Amino acid sequence: MLFRSTVVLVVLWTLSLQGRVWADDIPPQESKYGISAGAFLSSMIGCCSGPETPLSETAYSDTFETGGGVRIEVYRNYSRAWRGQVGLVHTRWGGKYFVGGEFPAGAQFGDFSLSGIYLGGRFASERTSGVRPYAIGNLGIVRLSSLSVESGGATIPYWSGNWTSYAEVGAGVAWQHGHGRALTVDLRLQVFGAPESANYPIAEATGGGSLLLGVGYEWGVR
Repeated sequence: MLFRSTVVLVVLWTLSLQGRVWADDIPPQESKYGISAGAFLSSMIGCCSGPETPLSETAYSDTFETGGGVRIEVYRNYSRAWRGQVGLVHTRWGGKYFVGGEFPAGAQFGDFSLSGIYLGGRFASERTSGVRPYAIGNLGIVRLSSLSVESGGATIPYWSGNWTSYAEVGAGVAWQHGHGRALTVDLRLQVFGAPESANYPIAEATGGGSLLLGVGYEWGVR
């Protein structure tokens, strides 16, 4: 899944850089360059935050609460439709008390986070009454935090922290008002590579994913 997303996003970024070739010029009400910032809720999906066996599998949603995060981007509009952006992202999830898998007696998972940088592209349709639907994709690298769990009165190292690949795809709408300013709302799928185990085999995990529901604001600077 991560490989397919990576290929799609690389193509999207390449197309965004070439957007000026086939699209109209940037309209006067939009800036060529800008900054955007936003915040989002994040709900874990998919498997697995623990080893997958014939008898059990531990989903990320079993061990982590709904979390949240922030992002900041700088962007360039290449045409009416195409944009390229570079951004920083941080997401954090609180740990749950989990019974099952490698912890039949129960374990309290610690908080987990990722932080990193990405680049990507956005394609927006024509405006209708100041509203522009868009599709977006990003590809980058993030640092996953270390993680410990508490079980039976002991603190057990679980993940050691590592750098890994990162991808996002999603869609949203932008409400434009004034020169180069817009409020955005979007839904994205966030995907990251596997955490590095600090305690083999109980902490072996796959890459994970989450759904992001976010709001943001854009400021054109020139």
